[in-house]
Amino acid sequence: MLTAFTSQAYAESELEEKAKALSVLKQYSETVACGTNLEEQESLEPLLKDIYTIERDDLSGATYYVLWQGDVGCLGGSGTTYFYISEIGRDSNAKPFLVKSDNAFGKQFSEEINSRFIESVKKINPNHFIVISSDFSGSDSNNFPSMKYQYVLQRQNWEWKITSKTLLKSSLD
Repeated sequence: MLTAFTSQAYAESELEEKAKALSVLKQYSETVACGTNLEEQESLEPLLKDIYTIERDDLSGATYYVLWQGDVGCLGGSGTTYFYISEIGRDSNAKPFLVKSDNAFGKQFSEEINSRFIESVKKINPNHFIVISSDFSGSDSNNFPSMKYQYVLQRQNWEWKITSKTLLKSSLD
């Protein structure tokens, strides 16, 4: 009985866990990318708004999705900086946080959403997100997409699906 009390007494708050997850992502990003928004910040505190709790249990594990931006591979081109939504998690309180994926929403997300131009990510609940991102029409130049979309992502049977894509703005009109 004393053991349960002790582990609960030392359980971290959600904010403390988010800070740890962000710290792990920062270390990871330094090994795979250049020019990240993580290295540009004097304090990581402003980035806490870009961490989304997916699941959290004081006795077992935690999963967070973190939005960040960088040039993975340090290619240095005009179109080589992208946004990433990484999955950071741990399986139990006895294990460390790890970067589990740079594509938390899976294959359909990376194939259908242009992650160079993500403007916002909003968590409705752990199984429902809204992402705003721009994309190119056929005649757009490399850095100036003319179409802005809202994507609705929902987790169904533990797999993320884009359930809606709505055109918000087109500079072609």
